[in-house]
Amino acid sequence: MTVVETVVVPTMSATGFVTFNDLAAVTCAGSAPLCHRPDVIRCKVAPEPRDLVWKNVHVDLNVCERKESMFNLMLVLGCILWSIPLAFIQAVATASTLAKIPGLGWLTDEEGEPLSALINGYLPVAALLVLISVLPFIFHWIASTQENRKTSSSVQESILGRYFYYQMANIYVTVTAGSIWESLFKIIDEPRQALSILGRALPQVVGYFISLLLTKIMAGLPMVLMRSGAASRLLLLRGLFSKDKLTQREIDEVYRPQELWYGWEYPTQLLVVIICFTYAVISPCILPFGAIYFYCALIVYKKQVLHVYTPIYESGGSMFPGACLRMLVGLIGSHLTLVGYLIIRRGFFEPIFLVPLPYFTYRMFTRFSVMYDVPSRSLSLERASELDRHSKFDPNEVFHKDAYRQPVLAEAAASIEPYRGKSYSDVAKCPSSKGHLV
Repeated sequence: MTVVETVVVPTMSATGFVTFNDLAAVTCAGSAPLCHRPDVIRCKVAPEPRDLVWKNVHVDLNVCERKESMFNLMLVLGCILWSIPLAFIQAVATASTLAKIPGLGWLTDEEGEPLSALINGYLPVAALLVLISVLPFIFHWIASTQENRKTSSSVQESILGRYFYYQMANIYVTVTAGSIWESLFKIIDEPRQALSILGRALPQVVGYFISLLLTKIMAGLPMVLMRSGAASRLLLLRGLFSKDKLTQREIDEVYRPQELWYGWEYPTQLLVVIICFTYAVISPCILPFGAIYFYCALIVYKKQVLHVYTPIYESGGSMFPGACLRMLVGLIGSHLTLVGYLIIRRGFFEPIFLVPLPYFTYRMFTRFSVMYDVPSRSLSLERASELDRHSKFDPNEVFHKDAYRQPVLAEAAASIEPYRGKSYSDVAKCPSSKGHLV
């Protein structure tokens, strides 16, 4: 009660941590309402210490939520206007436009016809992939610097959601219907034609998505395998600097552990899944390309995860339910597309039988969320008591008193480090977050 009574004082910090000696106490405190005022104190099990973004821990949660709402509104506006840069790419990345550059006029001649066809087929796709690859960096800057999210996993979840919906807009709105405004005006003028508009537009661009998958297979996956970022840092070190004159800290920065950026990688795989979902019935010719992509992606990412990427923090699989949700959102979109396609093909009974599919998919996810997602976010009191009863560890040996202290406050006295160590720095082992509450 002392903690609850003092936390309502306005001068208290926005975030605090309490350590317990058993899991049952953590479970009870994390699930019970500690105050009758819901806006005073929010209690949940603390994330792993390495997951915390310490520079944002002190920021008030209400301030973070207001910033998040503001940036969500701005990103929705950007999604609406996403057709502007895409239209520019589609207008510029053509052989006829490049032929206007001095010295490239031969692209429109008969001799340059094969190259012109290749440019018209793949250059817009490559330019779009470059533009899309910039978005995660923008979302990361917004989540970590502007919204002041308190954990790295929360930052990655934010990137995952926003990046995914921008790709959805690219598939269902910008590429297929020109712009969101054009689609909305058509639907407002003829509400009954909404599914027909969707079904009429998507089958016409299956060739574009096949080119997209081929580009990801032949260029995207090799870039993941080559690790261009780490390779460029190493080449820069060897080309511009003398390794003998660098300090150990500078060398460790070059050889620092590489983590798997879930906010980048999840939407990339989900995009291919949604494309295959959408065209599996309409244009089955895309399925072999999707199978080839996932076969190659399995080899590439298995090698990277097992031998290259190093876990920087543990989030307990918190992003898996979000990935499943977005996959089902794509499945619902493919259902609506198929219904619209059957309508324009003058089908009558088929659309009637397929209309319930989106509802069943939505109900399935809500059922899974209630049964698995929500219970998995906290330990049940029964399981916590069972673990406490069978555990034979000393809390003083497992818990670290400085695990949830600001690193600048927990640092020991400074000492002079050698100019050059014998080996590169290892990832510091972090104490377990078991038994902590935030």
